[in-house]
Amino acid sequence: MKKHYSLIVLLLLLCKISNAQIKSSNGFTFGNELFLNDQILANQDNAGGEQKILISPEKAAHYKVIESKMAAAANNVQQAMLVPSTGLDYDVKYYRLELRINPDTSIGKYIKGKVTIYFTTQSANFSVVNFDMATALASDSVYYHGVKLAAGNISRATANLIAITLPNIPTSGTLDSVSIFYKGVPPVTAGFSNGTGYVKSTHSTAPVRNYVYTLSEPYSSFSWWPCKSFIVNDKADSMDMIVSTPLGFKTAGNGNLVYEITSATEVRTYWKERYPISAYQVCTAVANYVQYPAVADTVIIGGTKMPYYNYLFPETNTAAAHTSLDRVKLMLTTYSSLYGDYPFKNEKYGNYTFGFGGGMEHNTFSGESSSGVYTAAGNWDILAHELAHQWWGASVTCASWHDIWVNESFADFSEALLLEFAPSIGTTAGNTALSWRASKKTNTLSATAQATYVTDTATILTIFTPSVYIYDRGGMIITMMRTLLGDTKFFQALKNYQSDPALKQGNAFTADVKRHMELASGLNLTTFFNQWIYNRGHANYAAAKWNNSAKTVIIQMGTQTTVSSGLTHFDMPVAVRIQGATPATMDTTIILYDQGGVFYYVNNGVLTPTSSNVGIYNLSFVPTTITFDAFSQVLATATFTKGTVLATDILTFTGNKEGTKANLNWTINDAADYTAFEVERSADGVSFEKIGTVKASDNSGRYDFLFTDYHILAGTGYYRIKVLYADGAFIYSKTVSINNKVDYYYTITPNPAKDFILISGSAAKGTADINIYDATGRMVKKLPKQTFDNSNSLKIAVKELGVGNYFVEIVRPDAEAYTKQIVIIH
Repeated sequence: MKKHYSLIVLLLLLCKISNAQIKSSNGFTFGNELFLNDQILANQDNAGGEQKILISPEKAAHYKVIESKMAAAANNVQQAMLVPSTGLDYDVKYYRLELRINPDTSIGKYIKGKVTIYFTTQSANFSVVNFDMATALASDSVYYHGVKLAAGNISRATANLIAITLPNIPTSGTLDSVSIFYKGVPPVTAGFSNGTGYVKSTHSTAPVRNYVYTLSEPYSSFSWWPCKSFIVNDKADSMDMIVSTPLGFKTAGNGNLVYEITSATEVRTYWKERYPISAYQVCTAVANYVQYPAVADTVIIGGTKMPYYNYLFPETNTAAAHTSLDRVKLMLTTYSSLYGDYPFKNEKYGNYTFGFGGGMEHNTFSGESSSGVYTAAGNWDILAHELAHQWWGASVTCASWHDIWVNESFADFSEALLLEFAPSIGTTAGNTALSWRASKKTNTLSATAQATYVTDTATILTIFTPSVYIYDRGGMIITMMRTLLGDTKFFQALKNYQSDPALKQGNAFTADVKRHMELASGLNLTTFFNQWIYNRGHANYAAAKWNNSAKTVIIQMGTQTTVSSGLTHFDMPVAVRIQGATPATMDTTIILYDQGGVFYYVNNGVLTPTSSNVGIYNLSFVPTTITFDAFSQVLATATFTKGTVLATDILTFTGNKEGTKANLNWTINDAADYTAFEVERSADGVSFEKIGTVKASDNSGRYDFLFTDYHILAGTGYYRIKVLYADGAFIYSKTVSINNKVDYYYTITPNPAKDFILISGSAAKGTADINIYDATGRMVKKLPKQTFDNSNSLKIAVKELGVGNYFVEIVRPDAEAYTKQIVIIH
């Protein structure tokens, strides 16, 4: 199975290609040795023998990583309803497709070929390997270890499946392979426009030209080649595709173009993909393409020179198309700066024309619609979207189709980033990041039937329609994450996600996005993800208010309600724009975070509590106008009104100790705006408890209030007032502290001391920190939380201290600190 080629086979290969013309995609002529030195050497003899491959140690080590991922992900795989569950008992390592495609054949969209699949068994006593393969495709034969299997070893009893019985493989983790010869007319997979899978269409009008293209997302790979089509999280480590076509056609494919051999009757094209690839990302297209630019452009990504080129229909190879496609080079470098280097930089990037009415992000080569993209002011966003998918979908791929938003939402969000960080990408004055977000927010607020997480993954239509939930809504949810985390932490999270060894060139679930957002920010985002990703709807703040006192602005968001959601609340960032009389110089936006109805100040992902749902800011100007979400950053609506309620805040709040009680006094502007005042107390200034209530109506219209605490805490007590508004809102006053510490007296003997000291005194039972300082004030000994009282003495060794004067400090939380000088002699 893992045999090296004999010299005879190498000589045959030399003879086979020695008289052929071999060209790369950028016009350079290859020497034959480049083909022979390739990592994977293959030959098919006249009998259709087995393909041999050479597996590098690096690739063998990577197999173990993939096996580990597959074992962890197997329980999460959701199958479509087209075929039964298959393929969880083996892990695909390598695909090699050798295809014959003729778009002009009278048979229709016919395909003929051989597919070799290397796999590792995932269970002991493995004897049947199942591949997804359309019933319309006939299998001529199957070869195993160079031997043609008997017809009885091949079963097509189950629709869209080929089951191959092998000699028993006793050990899990065994690398093995089969080669399947097949032919037929691939069926149409129902879906968008012309359907998906293997599609034959026409272009041009003078004359009309036939062409073939593939689009396999999510489940259509099985319709045109045998593979593992329905399990997205089993990527092959690498893939080769060799396509033979009649003269006059050019073939697009994944990875690097190794050769394009033109003989008297056909063109044979070899594409080599050496990055992991999902079956749905494997692509080909055969048409009378022309390459633009004729000699590939070079884009430098992280110091690596990478070719960039495109395959176009002749009628779309125009100056306007060149203008459009040339923008992609700036897109490549911009995305690389935001997400990390383009993940396939050792191969290529480009676009080719196909018949789908949008785009498709195949690894290294994106298919693009023949309309719109190839005009000077065309659909730049489609080019941007498919390129972004090289990070979000091709390199790191959703681990299940339920999590398709981790592909599509991030690609959609990336369109706005280009307009922000490379604004020249926008082809008209109206193309701005703000206009993009405003459009996406509008679309999302009007579509409330579904969540962003997809529950029904049966077909392409149930996954991708309506598209607003995984595109627009998902992109806006990501915008909210950015608003909450701040740019530094947010973009670090994206780069960490893309470079995570567990995800890079692999698969990711929603939980992986959450994990990296939390690691970068230090926040717990469980509730945010649960509410926004897995639930539908958005938020509304119907009674938001603001007021100001000179340059101090007070913002009260009011109570949140949810729209078209089964939830009662969404945790979310809230964006408020504040402007003064001269907006050009008096303009700022503040961010709050609403967590369960309690609001926090947000500063680059750091949350600081506010006074409940009230934010108070000191500005450099007098505010005149407040606008909610002026830059379309959050999925909520609000209406602000300027009212007097927020001007009637507590003007003064003081507290003093009187004997064994504490008197609290506060003054307000207008008691009619409030219903009550709850008095809260704390021993540490952090955790407060309610100790009493004063009703506003009990004060006979006066604006000063008094509350007495007859159970004052020992040590320092902290107090605050919770002001309850008539509309149900509330704010907190500032916190005041009252010192209730007592004076304890201690005796320290002997003094002078040699080896130890004894501390005794009048203190009640408790704990104290004992600190000893030398004459310069430097602490030389610390004994924290020592327990003693007036019934015993505390013995402390001082033998290790040098001769001299020292100060012993005794610190208790309920008492004033006590300090006494001692002398050490030896």
